[in-house]
Amino acid sequence: MTPPVRPVLPTFQQELDPLLLMPVRLFIACLLADGEWSDDIAVRSALQLGERSFTTHVECLRAAGYLEVRTQGGRKKLRMAPLGGDRFAEHVGALSRVTFAAVKLLPTTRRPRGDGEL
Repeated sequence: MTPPVRPVLPTFQQELDPLLLMPVRLFIACLLADGEWSDDIAVRSALQLGERSFTTHVECLRAAGYLEVRTQGGRKKLRMAPLGGDRFAEHVGALSRVTFAAVKLLPTTRRPRGDGEL
């Protein structure tokens, strides 16, 4: 009797954070992962984003409780909130496990492809 097959995909779907699946939001979280206040223009410039797009992503993360935003001297400052830090760490750990599982699924040897072969 063979052991039951453990479903891989549903476990990863539960561990990955839907808000951080979008690379822009993941990169914002990466830049703010240290928990320090950062100037919004510096973060936006690092990602080479337009103001409108950046503001949309920041507001989404703020509304979810992942980021804190404050105005200081007419400038906006951003930092990762404790919830955001926790979710970011969990998400990155899950991404690591997904990557490890994907690598295990790769064939150990690859045969060369002929012309026109798919």
